[in-house]
Amino acid sequence: MIVAAFCIGAAALIAFLALECLIGTGTDGSAVPPEWPERPAFTVLMPAHDETLVIAAAVRAVMEQLTEFDKLLVVADNCSDDTANIARNLGADVIERVDPSLRGKGHALEFGRAFLRGQPGEVVIIVDADCLAEPGALAKLAAVAAKYNAVVQGAYLMAPPADASTKVRISCFAFLVKNMVRQRAMQHLAGSALLQGSGMAFPRRIFDTIEWQAASLVEDLDMGLDLLLAGERVRFEEDALFVSAASSDKGTASQRRRWEHGMLHSMRRFVPALLVRALRGNWRLALVAFDLMVPPTVMLLAGALLLLPIGLATEGLSLPVLLLALALVLLGFALARAWKAEARSILPLGSVAQIPAYFFWKLPIAIQFLVSREKQWIRTERES
Repeated sequence: MIVAAFCIGAAALIAFLALECLIGTGTDGSAVPPEWPERPAFTVLMPAHDETLVIAAAVRAVMEQLTEFDKLLVVADNCSDDTANIARNLGADVIERVDPSLRGKGHALEFGRAFLRGQPGEVVIIVDADCLAEPGALAKLAAVAAKYNAVVQGAYLMAPPADASTKVRISCFAFLVKNMVRQRAMQHLAGSALLQGSGMAFPRRIFDTIEWQAASLVEDLDMGLDLLLAGERVRFEEDALFVSAASSDKGTASQRRRWEHGMLHSMRRFVPALLVRALRGNWRLALVAFDLMVPPTVMLLAGALLLLPIGLATEGLSLPVLLLALALVLLGFALARAWKAEARSILPLGSVAQIPAYFFWKLPIAIQFLVSREKQWIRTERES
């Protein structure tokens, strides 16, 4: 009976992930029609820590999109390099924060938020210092945030370099599924999205009152969930594109460990609260909770593939075991459709054969959550 219950639970999560992939590759997630609403004045807030290698490109991409009424504020946080000078010389406003005992993006955002209090600008847009805002992205985010009086997450993706390893390319595909395909699906199903770190627009009334969880490994995800629980709306705008270059194999592993351990911790913290709020009338939050309950794909598949033979041995070809097998087949089809629709340039067909190797590379990250969970912010290693 216990094995059967686990089979049904795993099948439900796998089927929901497959449903998101199917809907997310067949739905236009654009928040507004092609005729964009008028955009307000905005401020771009860019937290940066030792970003000499990438800060110039990120600053230029933002500065090209600003009018005389907009501005870019860079928070050089505990920098030991030339980040502040580079940004300042390119025309950005720069403030510097020095407190080695309190490190991490959340502290930088809080420092920037305090500095901006009372200054003009109807919308604040957060862009990471290693992230390029594609042309028009900032104006689109600001326009949608103002029109709906809501927080808006742009499409934040990773781009592998030409010589990227298969591990990095598969990781970029997984990032696309999470940050584009599933976001589209949640916008369609629940009218809500999750915050994902870069390319986030906040109406000033919200930005001035929030408080970033500086100790969190995924402060952006937690902020979005807190806003949903508070009754605010968080939307997804796929036409506002933000792209970061993928890191090295080592950096990718560190980055995935931080994100995934943080996501699993957020699942434990927020799912009960979302379900309670759903039972009180906001049923769409149940869909957000279910999306949050879906663990990282490798962890989910590892559990399912371990559970399937156990189920066959103890339950035979029972309905729960058949449901689990059917869900796995459906997920395989859905991921293949997502790859065909969105990711053939990111992950060439020849690389698909190495997905099993990626699976075994990622498995220790899932296991580490149980035995040595990541608890501190670690800067992602950049390619030189």
